[in-house]
Order: sequence, then structure tokens, then C-alpha cells
Amino acid sequence: MKQITNSWTLPCTPEQYWDLYLDPEYSRALYMEALGFAAYQVLHSDDTSRKLRLQPKLSLPGPLVKIVGDAFSYEQHATVDRKGGVWTWKMVQPGDKKGIVSSNGTIRITDAGAGQCVRRDEVFATGNIFGIGSLLESTVEKEVRATWDKEIAFFKRRIAAR
Repeated sequence: MKQITNSWTLPCTPEQYWDLYLDPEYSRALYMEALGFAAYQVLHSDDTSRKLRLQPKLSLPGPLVKIVGDAFSYEQHATVDRKGGVWTWKMVQPGDKKGIVSSNGTIRITDAGAGQCVRRDEVFATGNIFGIGSLLESTVEKEVRATWDKEIAFFKRRIAAR
């Protein structure tokens, strides 16, 4: 299992963060425009939980393409505790790809004063195929870090536009 962490100071209050992050239009734009996903579908959304079906565009090493394929998709099952400042999520893989890799994580938002907040992400990834588990985990880490860079830049642009 690989643990991947990072944190950022953002130019908004925790309330402003959650208002934007949980906005359905922002979510669609994040995945489809900023992250360039091939598919995005809302399966469920309410004040405390959300389920999305997502198909990212991945850059995978050759051995993984044969296993994962070129149309990898998953569901993201998430819950939010706005008062506690925590977003908890897990990746659920449908069909024949189930169990190749598992990942889950949290986003924690804390007040940093002066109209700012700190976002702390923690992701756990486990490659579940004997012999290439560490390659899967390293690939997930690379994808997560690239996604964070794009996501945080997108978030900052959107919050500045409000």
C-alpha cells in the first residue's frame, strides 16, 4: 500500500471552499475540462454524499495497458462532513476490472485565518495484482500528483472568479 499526501493553502474560507467544491457545475467542469476525463456521470448527489461514474484518460506503462485496458472507469463514492471539514471517498471498480487497484482517501479543510483555508489530502492506493502491485501503486501516485496540480490550479481560478 502506498500513502500519498499533500497540502495547500487556498485563498478562501472553509465555507467558501465547500460551497465551490460541492457545486455540481464545478464538479462537472473539474473532471471534464480541467482534468480532461473521457466520461463523467452523477449517479447520486445530496447534501452529505455523492456517487460519480468516471472515466479518466490515463497514461499507463505498457504492462498495465494490457491489464487495465484503454477504457478504465470507476465509481467514486464520497461523503462530506462540512462541519467537521472532511470529504471521505473511495474508488469502486465495476465489472471485470474490479480489484486491480484499490484507493481511498480524505480531503480535510481547516481554517487558516485571514480568509484562507488549508486543504490536506491523504490517498491510500493498493495494487492488487501479484508481481506488478508496486508498479500499479507508483502509477497511481504519479496520476494523483498530476491531478492535484491541475485541480488546485483550477480551483484557484474558479474561487478568484467568484
